[in-house]
Amino acid sequence: MIVSNKWKNPKTTMFVGMVFLSLALVSIRLTHLSAVVGEGWADGLRGMLFGMSIGFNLWTVRLAKQQKTGGGN
Repeated sequence: MIVSNKWKNPKTTMFVGMVFLSLALVSIRLTHLSAVVGEGWADGLRGMLFGMSIGFNLWTVRLAKQQKTGGGN
């Protein structure tokens, strides 16, 4: 029950989204990453991190709107 309430807080989801965005931006600077795991895997990892960031940030907008309007779907 505590875990499900944590994900209903827009501040928490925004923080997680920003962490994923930070990781994605840092991975761009780490050019040696593609030498270790291959260029395709590095691009896939970056894409996944950017996608997770976008998803969590859009989820934050939805949660904030729900809280502002008083709940409901």
